[in-house]
Amino acid sequence: MRTEKRSAFLSGLCGVAVALGLMASTAHAAVTTERGASILAFPKVLAGDGVDTIVQITNISNNMVHAHCFYVNAAPNSFGQAQWQVTDFTIWLTKQQPTHWRVGTGRFVNPTDNNLCISGSQYVPSVACTDAGIDPGAVPPVPPLFQGELKCVEIDVAGNPIGGNHLKGEATLIYDDGDVTKYNAVGIQGTDLAGETGNELLLNQPLDGDDAEPVGQYNACPNVLLLNHLADGVTDPVLYANELGGTCSDSGNPCYSDADCQGVCNNAPRVLDSGVLALRSATVTDLTLVPCTQDFENAVPESVTVQFEIYNEFEQKLSASTTVDCWESFFLYQVDAPFNPANSVFSFPVLGTVAAHTRIVPNPDSGAVIGIAGVTRADASGNVTRTALNIHMEGDRFTASGGEIVDRVTIPSFQ
Repeated sequence: MRTEKRSAFLSGLCGVAVALGLMASTAHAAVTTERGASILAFPKVLAGDGVDTIVQITNISNNMVHAHCFYVNAAPNSFGQAQWQVTDFTIWLTKQQPTHWRVGTGRFVNPTDNNLCISGSQYVPSVACTDAGIDPGAVPPVPPLFQGELKCVEIDVAGNPIGGNHLKGEATLIYDDGDVTKYNAVGIQGTDLAGETGNELLLNQPLDGDDAEPVGQYNACPNVLLLNHLADGVTDPVLYANELGGTCSDSGNPCYSDADCQGVCNNAPRVLDSGVLALRSATVTDLTLVPCTQDFENAVPESVTVQFEIYNEFEQKLSASTTVDCWESFFLYQVDAPFNPANSVFSFPVLGTVAAHTRIVPNPDSGAVIGIAGVTRADASGNVTRTALNIHMEGDRFTASGGEIVDRVTIPSFQ
């Protein structure tokens, strides 16, 4: 028997206050990273092994808003198998209230933590006052070495999902080496019909429904993800132009390989060292993908096979594919050549150009995926910097499938 409660719980799984007196608004039928939404997805959340994540969520309305949130832990267990465990909790935000927490430590209710930021009459920023401000409710810490996602669904005070579109979010990944990256949460807007099927939330509002009476509950997920990126293993053009990558031993000119020199290319691009990522004069792009369909109620994992259509700067097409089992995060070269990046269709030697455009398309019989991308680049000395970025989206899966594929997020009910 399953027991529903508002405090955090753990369950094996791969998958996910009403604004009083305020009616839910009609959704703009497109998954968004800029506007308020009723479902927020943070695809890449990390805590441990040199990195932690700060989650920021804002109530953009003038009424109190509640949200039911789910951490999905995809980190491998001691046997090397994905844990697929979920921790859930509920937050509530007063009008126009932003809140934040550090994923590794969580956030607990402490009405006196504001005092930790004041010395006399002066504000004193410190780690001790990180959680100052109005508490949104208790947010549990994640397990050590957490890697996975966070999803939050707007609900009313009774726990029923609603399409208020009052939530906006950002995630900041902070690395021990001082690097910081940030991305916007992927928002799925709801309509006046949100929650009409109870705790099974249908993502079936088509793109062409903006100015019409809503026919679906939540915006359909994108049909295609679009990614512009540098070839894996190539020196970033800015580093190359400033001679911060490989240089010829005979002339000191920038180089990609010995073939560019009369002598040798010192500090030529390198991606791997004995199977371990060890960047030098090189750039790699990573993807984190999550299926749109998730069943938190019945602990049923979702798997989506996606095709990569890669176009180099001469518009020559290459292809690859991979399967996303609940949550996947990988460098592009790992799709087809994890132990020899130079042989990957995403690599500079195979693409033949510095940059490429990739279309990420689910198989015709599969639901959609959402996600974010990241870029890691290194100079000749191996100094690394990272960037996170939201992915462009095209079309919607519901319309592209003729209405036959309906992604859905199933959440536990409070009844």
